[in-house]
Amino acid sequence: MNSHSTVLVIGATGRVGRHVVAGLRAAGVTVRALVRTPEVAGLPPDVELAQGDVYDPDAVRRAADGADAAFLLWPSFSADGAEPVVAALPKRVVYLSAVTTSGVWGHVEELLAKNGRDWTYLRPTGFAVNAQAWAEDFRTGDTVRLPFPEAGRSLIHERDIAAVAVLTLLDDRHVGETYVLTGPEVLTQAEQVQTIARAVGKPMRIEEQSPAEARQSMLDMGADPALADSSVTYWSSLADDPEPVTTTVPRLTGRPARTFAEWAEEHADEFRVLSTAEIADRYVAALSAGRVDDALALAAPDAVRVAPLETDGEEVELQGTEAVLENARRLSVDVEYLAVDLLGPFVLDDHFAVRFTFDQRNTRSGRRYRTTKLSLCTVADGRIVREEVFYYTPPNGN
Repeated sequence: MNSHSTVLVIGATGRVGRHVVAGLRAAGVTVRALVRTPEVAGLPPDVELAQGDVYDPDAVRRAADGADAAFLLWPSFSADGAEPVVAALPKRVVYLSAVTTSGVWGHVEELLAKNGRDWTYLRPTGFAVNAQAWAEDFRTGDTVRLPFPEAGRSLIHERDIAAVAVLTLLDDRHVGETYVLTGPEVLTQAEQVQTIARAVGKPMRIEEQSPAEARQSMLDMGADPALADSSVTYWSSLADDPEPVTTTVPRLTGRPARTFAEWAEEHADEFRVLSTAEIADRYVAALSAGRVDDALALAAPDAVRVAPLETDGEEVELQGTEAVLENARRLSVDVEYLAVDLLGPFVLDDHFAVRFTFDQRNTRSGRRYRTTKLSLCTVADGRIVREEVFYYTPPNGN
């Protein structure tokens, strides 16, 4: 047993990465996370934040300095640019690969071996959490469109992937091992939809997409044509040759793998239209914990935010999450948030209001001051569609 003292997590704010961070912290390990925007990462305060982009080898090298091991999630559908990043990692790496090692996943595995890393490859089957792609269909209608409804998958819960990642990061006996990770059963895609429907309490129909439509969806997400073609071919094969079920998760963790039904129960709220009060409570909880990404997930993709853009107080309408994130980064430059006080939320029909008072410090001057932010939000169809923001900082900063 060789328990590493500092572990770098790449992909720490993602669906699996957040659980990896939690597991490492619970094990008493110092966790360092490579994040593009530390101010919106929403990670616990004892996590070391290294600012940078995974595609920047210099940023990865700085983040890896002094780390004993790394958890790697390569976020692109292409391995272009991955080799110098792999070379910048610590010698010990646990890589989140895939059960189908064609394309990017196999290429990154080859790069880790080529660059002399002490690797462990985790090859999960389909992620249960990818079913969130159907959430909008559930919220807005009664039909889910998907390719190959009879394709059989042994979907794995993201927390089970993270649990295996943590134990393999902390024990060098797993060096050189490849683990195929699955859930405990095979369900067709049609059965997955119906499992979620039961958890949500809403009947749903299935409409089959053509292979061409499925391929185009992958291209729209940034996959190259070769990967899109191989993925569609793989999905089509699962109707007659379903994904395997392995015992790796229970063998390594000492407990049964979580079922897809358990996942659906945990995530049921994501598939139904939340009330204004529920949206308000979740928005406040996310922002209070610094999880800006979770707060933005409650907004419609084209939501409008009216916020001060310049120091003279000029208000500008921002549309879409990227614009909102960019403004959040600008407002957080040189700011360290020490504490936050809340008043609200106050809910009326399809609106809610909440007041945040931030205790903060200017990291350049050291000046400590308080700023009050009032948010007035409009909710439609279970999503925030408009937010109007007002800031006030007393002249003396108190």
